[in-house]
Amino acid sequence: MSSLRYSIVVDSGHIPDTSRIANTAVSNGFVVENVVPEIGAIFGRAENDSVVAKVRGIVGVEDIRPSRDVQLAPFKESVPQ
Repeated sequence: MSSLRYSIVVDSGHIPDTSRIANTAVSNGFVVENVVPEIGAIFGRAENDSVVAKVRGIVGVEDIRPSRDVQLAPFKESVPQ
């Protein structure tokens, strides 16, 4: 099974703990790719639903949701962006 990308949202009361929450997520099988402690956001991958459930149970995690990539069309001067 391939891993899916997720965004972890840290609740407002635990934003100072974002790095600790990211480390706890790693110890539960989450692969952290980026941490933005200023806004309480953690981005990464999970191999399966059990990892997602474990992360959801970490104190301070408000939500974990699938990430979506956005692809812009190639630039053309004749087409407004």
